[in-house]
Amino acid sequence: MLTRIINCQIFDPGRNGAQTGAATFQGYVEFSNDVITAVGEGVPPPADAGVKVIDARGATLAPSFVDMYANFCEPGYEYRETIASGSRAAAAGGYTAVCLRPDTDPLIQRSNGVRFLLERGALAGLIDVYPIGALSMGMEGQTMSEIGEMAAAGAILVGEGNVFVKRTGFLRRAMEYAGNFGLVTILTNEDPSLAEGPAHEGFMSTARGLKCSPTAAEEIAVARHIALAELTGTKTLLAKVSSAAGVRLIRDARARGVNVFASVSVHNLALNEDANAGYNAMTKVWPPLRAESDRRELLKALEEGVIDIVVSDHDPHVIEEKEVEFDLATTGAASIELTWSVLNTLAARGELGFSTVIRALSTAPRGIMGIPGGEIRTGMPADFVLLDRTAKWTVSAADMVTCGCNTPFDGQELIGKPVMTIRRGDVTWQS
Repeated sequence: MLTRIINCQIFDPGRNGAQTGAATFQGYVEFSNDVITAVGEGVPPPADAGVKVIDARGATLAPSFVDMYANFCEPGYEYRETIASGSRAAAAGGYTAVCLRPDTDPLIQRSNGVRFLLERGALAGLIDVYPIGALSMGMEGQTMSEIGEMAAAGAILVGEGNVFVKRTGFLRRAMEYAGNFGLVTILTNEDPSLAEGPAHEGFMSTARGLKCSPTAAEEIAVARHIALAELTGTKTLLAKVSSAAGVRLIRDARARGVNVFASVSVHNLALNEDANAGYNAMTKVWPPLRAESDRRELLKALEEGVIDIVVSDHDPHVIEEKEVEFDLATTGAASIELTWSVLNTLAARGELGFSTVIRALSTAPRGIMGIPGGEIRTGMPADFVLLDRTAKWTVSAADMVTCGCNTPFDGQELIGKPVMTIRRGDVTWQS
């Protein structure tokens, strides 16, 4: 069936800076058999009989989002989240593709684990699931996992979740081997020998008596991973960079042409260490919320393209795991359905550009992963999100789609909300 979306502001990153005009224009889009067949400006011609028309009512149409770092907890922790419930939450957030961490039970370290996640994702039918295969068996950094077999089963990314690989020699060999299959290696960046706790090392953590982690723990890890990316030539994504020191190293590496990319968590862009001052375990995330100067540098780096993408770092937990002392509470926040709204709120405040937000959520992750999409033009996949950029609403954890209610944004007023998500021409979410 031919479908037409009318009365929308189309934001096409592919037009930004091109001779064809501005990135945003009033127009319409037609698609059939999950492929865009026409894009036009202004008022569309009369629709033929049988054409399905979607009236966007002035909303902004943009390429759908891709999340390169999330946890849907299945298999093994289905009481927190499942592939089905996580897919619903992702679709509610404007996502049509999500990369899932390997630290489940059992771990995603063999081809059967990759196939399981792909099958569960296909069964849910709302997003494209991209399993991140573990680099090492047991994620212990000793013996290489079945990287080749996982690649053959459909994995295009490998990493160790939030685990830091201690043996540098092993990590080099694993990265080289993964590079042979064209896989992206995702690495998290904190030297555990320096990190004593979940708060940023600074005045606030000292005054509150919280165990903390200095930015040097990240700086050392980032420097090592950049050196390994340069040595091996493997496409490397530095996950969840949180400090100005890390940004400085990445900027230098990119200037030298090192094949390294970087992501930042939405939490580190929107919040700083002061959020931990009240011992609210909902703000306990990893990496820790840093100083305001770090947050400002992260925003600047994202605008400049030194940091490529924003990840939700979606990590749902049951309330019992959070309603304990700060040091004993589990780490992580449920955030995938809130990520765009949080970033759009920052854009409305002048802290980010709207085009930067779309690049970080849509265009850049597709480019790193080598998957199609990210532009609204004829022949591209019909993967869209309709966005109300001005609606003001208040987050209620109890009303979230995800099974997890552990969000640091509970009770906050946000600006903007996804109103419809379309994947391969099918509506997967509508508010």
